[in-house]
Amino acid sequence: MNWFAIHAKRFRESLAAASITELGLKVFLPVLKVDSREQTPPKTGFQPLFPGYFFARFDPDVFLNPVERARGVLQVVKSGPCPIPVDDPVVEEIQNRVEADGFIRLARSKLSPGDRVSIEDGPFSGMFGRVEAELDDQRRVAIFLECLWQARVLIEKRCVQLEAS
Repeated sequence: MNWFAIHAKRFRESLAAASITELGLKVFLPVLKVDSREQTPPKTGFQPLFPGYFFARFDPDVFLNPVERARGVLQVVKSGPCPIPVDDPVVEEIQNRVEADGFIRLARSKLSPGDRVSIEDGPFSGMFGRVEAELDDQRRVAIFLECLWQARVLIEKRCVQLEAS
């Protein structure tokens, strides 16, 4: 038996995973904890690590048709008519990142003073600058813009991308 990637209907990954579990198969739906700080009050939710996809372990000779007919499933990922197995070490590596609460945490990039960044979103999108400091709230950074001499701006951290050295 191998792991296979399952393409589910968008926002129906949990339903599809539960449907396949009802077939007696092992399922792995990796999820991220998401803090939505843009909402008032801030809310915490979850989203699939791979939106629209999850993993199931089965013998395709026996379970391919039942899996593809399960509620919420679009198809097993295939090359032509043949399902493509996912190597065990790939799934194990993802499973090893699941923490005690059942969620995967993605490491946030650490920005250091002097790092050159590009601004990817917002009114300064497309500009470059150097990090002056990361603010205490861990969500914003102070940046000196290169195009404006001595201009210091505060930018949401999610809007900047660290430039390769």
